[in-house]
Amino acid sequence: MTRGGRTRTRRIGGTAAAGLVGLWLALGCRSDGAPALHTAIDAPEPGEPGADGTKAPPKGGPSDGRELWFVEGPGREAIIARERRDHETARERLDALLAAEPTSADERGAAELLRALEHLEQDEHAAAAERFAKAREAPGLRPIEDWLRRWEAQARLDAGQPEVARTLVDELEAGLRSRSAVAGDLQVIEGDARQRTDDLDGARAAYDAYLSDHPQGDRRFEVQAKLARMLAACEDEGSRREALTLYDRLRESVPLSDYADEAEAAIPGLEKAVGALRSESATRVHERELGVLRVEAMLDRGRYAVAIKEVDRLVGKGKLDAAQRCRLLYVKGSAIFKQRRRADARPSFERAERECAKAGKAFETTQVKSRYQGARGWYAEGKYAKAGAVFESIAAEHGDHSYADDALVLAGESWESHGDPERAARAYHRAIEEHPGDMRHEALRRLLVMRFVAGAYAEVLALVDDALKGSIVHPAERAKLLYFRGRALDRLGRSDEADEAWLEAVATAPLDYPALQALSRLRERGPQPWAQALDRLRGGASVKSRDEASAAQALQRARILARLGLGDEARDELRHAKIDGWPAIAVLNQAGLYPAAQRELANLGARWRAQAPGADNRERWEGAHPRPFAEIIDPGEPEHEVPALLTYAIMQTESRFDPGVTSFAGARGLVQLMPATAKGLAKAAGIRLDGDRALFDPALNLDLGMRYLGRLTARFGGGEAAVALAIPSYNAGAGSVDRWLRERGSWDLDLFIESIPYDETRKYTQSVLGRWWAYRWLYAEGEPEQRVPYLPLTVPSKGADDSDE
Repeated sequence: MTRGGRTRTRRIGGTAAAGLVGLWLALGCRSDGAPALHTAIDAPEPGEPGADGTKAPPKGGPSDGRELWFVEGPGREAIIARERRDHETARERLDALLAAEPTSADERGAAELLRALEHLEQDEHAAAAERFAKAREAPGLRPIEDWLRRWEAQARLDAGQPEVARTLVDELEAGLRSRSAVAGDLQVIEGDARQRTDDLDGARAAYDAYLSDHPQGDRRFEVQAKLARMLAACEDEGSRREALTLYDRLRESVPLSDYADEAEAAIPGLEKAVGALRSESATRVHERELGVLRVEAMLDRGRYAVAIKEVDRLVGKGKLDAAQRCRLLYVKGSAIFKQRRRADARPSFERAERECAKAGKAFETTQVKSRYQGARGWYAEGKYAKAGAVFESIAAEHGDHSYADDALVLAGESWESHGDPERAARAYHRAIEEHPGDMRHEALRRLLVMRFVAGAYAEVLALVDDALKGSIVHPAERAKLLYFRGRALDRLGRSDEADEAWLEAVATAPLDYPALQALSRLRERGPQPWAQALDRLRGGASVKSRDEASAAQALQRARILARLGLGDEARDELRHAKIDGWPAIAVLNQAGLYPAAQRELANLGARWRAQAPGADNRERWEGAHPRPFAEIIDPGEPEHEVPALLTYAIMQTESRFDPGVTSFAGARGLVQLMPATAKGLAKAAGIRLDGDRALFDPALNLDLGMRYLGRLTARFGGGEAAVALAIPSYNAGAGSVDRWLRERGSWDLDLFIESIPYDETRKYTQSVLGRWWAYRWLYAEGEPEQRVPYLPLTVPSKGADDSDE
């Protein structure tokens, strides 16, 4: 399955707007209607579940471990329904709660707040504003008064009540307002409210304050457009010229946005009134540059077919300079490449390389990238020797460029595919010795596998020992080297030293994939090495994070927002207060906002993983590996013969526990099922699948996913060893794994996994195995030795059920 993600809808693009605007020329200015509206609630993105998704009451209650605002009942059900974008159910539950008279002012306030947000989903701004006002009366919500006023003020604006909106912002205590996580939004609301009440000087001051205080703010282009619109409505030439400048820069910054469209419509009239910003010849040059910017934006937005046609049109018109042709042809090659037509992309990349060379040193990076991608095209054509030679030429001619080490790694891969292992080894050695950068570990990994398969164990040992002398940041990378050190020593007959290397691998990254392999080897050694290995898992000292003394008030506000199910807002609050790491993860997990917690975890680094879970840090390990939807998974895994806790590892890797995720490839839900796969599974199980949106229902998604995992595991004989082949089958398809088994099925299992040719699938397989191992150690039943999965060296054979999925 292809991993995907979902992010908040924000206006993006371009560079900072600091310094765009000059002095305010107030003479003769007038208001010309309301500025564009902005609401706090984003609409679901295409492909995500909406109000027509799952209609059944959502599961979840006090037994799910979540510390929500409501312990049980319709309020709790409404929060969970909102998370799943089942707004119809959320409204029903909230209306039922409010009709039944909540038992406390805080419960009523929370219900009013959530119902107000539901009103916004239906563009019922006046009703939302009234409910936000009622929510502000709740004592328990006072710590988030700035959020409540922000929501209410925006709703008042959108309901045509700018005076009330302005008062709501003005009444907020100045210190709280300046410290607020929504300070920028409040500035924009103030500007809008002042403009709509004809206080144009005040509006200008508020907009200027936003652009000054938030030069990289999410709403900077919106504010620039509002300011340009207001200035364009003024009667004096200076204001209109400033509006023209703003619109001109918006076209450059966000070329495919609504703001750019607005600018295109407004600029001719402004130029007629105050004159053009450029001469006629300079305007033609500028228009050509805008065309290039638009095409680059098309590539960024995935509009590949349109980008290709537009490049052909622009290049065909001529009058472009070498730099513009370089950029355009690189876009065309990239668009074709991203359509998975890698061989077809090569000619465009080669043309781009030639034009970039003409454009000079400033375009060296695009030149190198073009040659690099062209070489990938040769590889896709099966011209491995040609690809290898081109990759090597990049390192030879651009040795100081960041792509040099990448090129040597792919040169090695090309020569391996060509059947020239010695030349491949030379390329990998060069990457290791001449370019000790971010690809050094990958070059070393490939070289170790190649030399180990060739039986050059002494060389493998020397390579590892040399690498271990250097600085290795990630514990898992160091642990993998130690594991292969043990494998080489074992083949050289130095078994005691091999055991020590494997024990050190376990101690270095105790719950990562290399440690699982090392534990499997030590289990094979007998009782004493196995007992020593288990002893290394007893736990160590906690690693302190830099945020242990975070601001209590900000944590309180974040907890309130999180308990209300407002994960994005809670995360904004934490970020604004510069609270990250474990305190943030704890807040988000406590409220069951697991996707937000996982995003925070991804920014935490890997140092904490060097210590096994013990009394003082087990809570952190469990925070990093939570168990959402346990009420579905725990009974489902044995029913579908899925090895215990594997579903959690798949779900964490695929979706970060977000039931609403849609990948770029169209995979949906918690375990990222492709609709076609899901339909086949549902049909076989006699389950009615009511459209693709049904896959956003956690119960259905997980049930089908566990059926699939059970089938894939059984395909390779079942049990723990089969997991090592079921995981890549889940990611790349069983047919791909069958092909690799035909090519390398006689290899040892650890080497087979390291030789998976798809980078994504190889990393995915090791990531899921590592997470599965962590879940097993943290949560599995039984004695310690029973909680450690065993991965043998022998590749599992296909079982009786060998049908391709």
